[in-house]
Amino acid sequence: MKNWEATGKNGYLITEEDINWDLVKDEVVSLSLNNNGQKITLPNNLEYVQGKTASATLGGQVKIESRFIGFIKDGVKFVIRVDEETNEIRIEL
Repeated sequence: MKNWEATGKNGYLITEEDINWDLVKDEVVSLSLNNNGQKITLPNNLEYVQGKTASATLGGQVKIESRFIGFIKDGVKFVIRVDEETNEIRIEL
């Protein structure tokens, strides 16, 4: 299973299954992406971003193409993206 996992300011574990990112993004002090057991962890205490890219046909199902986590430092967004099908990992600026 692929999902983001975070630690909140109070030390509690937050996962994608638990709550919507928009409700906790300002409380996160560490962020990682669990890529089917392979954990990608970002440095602590940064401004974090996370999301997914997806595609859909009219009237069809939504297909997640990739997931990403990242952070913003000095106005630059650093993103680690994982392809859903190939598990290819890319770093984007």
